[in-house]
Amino acid sequence: MIMSNANMRTVFKQFGLLLISVAGLYAIVLAVTLMLVPRQEVTNGLDTAQAANTLYFTEPKYVFLARSALNTPSDKIIMLGASNVVVGFKQAQVQKMVPSAQVHNLGVGGSNMTQIREVIDLVQEVQSPQARQHNTFVIGIWYGLFADDAVRWNTPDRHAGDTDIDIERYRYGFFRRGASGPVEVLPARYLDTGTTLIHPYLVIDGWTRDMTSVLRQHLSGKTKVITDAQRNAVVLTEDEKQRYLDFWADYMGHRPLSEQQFAVLRDLVSTIVANGGHVILVDLPLPAWHAQRSSYSAQYQQHKQQLFAELAHEPNVRTVEMRSNESSDENFSDEVHPKPRVTQAWAQELVSALNAQHSNTQTLTQDTLQQSAKPVE
Repeated sequence: MIMSNANMRTVFKQFGLLLISVAGLYAIVLAVTLMLVPRQEVTNGLDTAQAANTLYFTEPKYVFLARSALNTPSDKIIMLGASNVVVGFKQAQVQKMVPSAQVHNLGVGGSNMTQIREVIDLVQEVQSPQARQHNTFVIGIWYGLFADDAVRWNTPDRHAGDTDIDIERYRYGFFRRGASGPVEVLPARYLDTGTTLIHPYLVIDGWTRDMTSVLRQHLSGKTKVITDAQRNAVVLTEDEKQRYLDFWADYMGHRPLSEQQFAVLRDLVSTIVANGGHVILVDLPLPAWHAQRSSYSAQYQQHKQQLFAELAHEPNVRTVEMRSNESSDENFSDEVHPKPRVTQAWAQELVSALNAQHSNTQTLTQDTLQQSAKPVE
């Protein structure tokens, strides 16, 4: 039976009224959630170490949804890497030493170079050409960043090849999967609008997370908060060291470091420089026992020396090898992460590299360095 024009108009009218009703209801929910939980504005620089204290909760979601704060014409120091960058280069400590620039920590735990490249792409997507010229990307590197994509991302719990950043691209429909990778649905210039529109989802997710936190802690067995004092006092046993070595052998897939991942690093350095930015590659230390006993560490050192030699004469690129005395076993709380008492020294060494990189523009005064050596509260 063919529907008459009058009946079709009635159906379309009812459907339109339904859409208007749903949109109106969602607008009310949006307004209420914005009043109850206002959007959190970035005032002191982005810092993925604080992601769990925000509506975004996870480091990848924080990077994806908060990155519009990086579209500024001022000088920006953007620290990238895995969890040892999140833990080792504390945003507040570095910021105190560099008051003339905005300092951001966009480290994401579990990253390889592919995911770091994605973070850089996300940053530059929201920036104007002028803003890109004020970027200094500090990339903390070590062997764990050079795990092959097929090992790192092809796991049973995710769509084949999706990184943690990819999952956040797709989560709220800002991107869709395409034959050659993520395809933008919402243009980057509308990121803030999109983040505002999904605010109710973020709030409800946060409330649910808070209400179930005790149960989740009980099920995971992680009910005790580890303090900085406890981390500073850690002394690893031989069994713990061996378990860490076994973990990283599994993580790397029991295969050599990925040449393709080193190619990704070279390519992203070229892209940053081509956009007028600066790059500082920081070779992050490992505890001596880890560096000495891991075959991956030895492979990495060979690749790193070749890479650093290639970049030695690039004017907008600087390479830094952290001081060897920072590799003392007692300075690490586990196999890769520095103890809290060490991070001030890491920050000072990074600032020295920043000063050397920008020696023709602006450096910190000795008085600033001396004052910034005081512990950050």
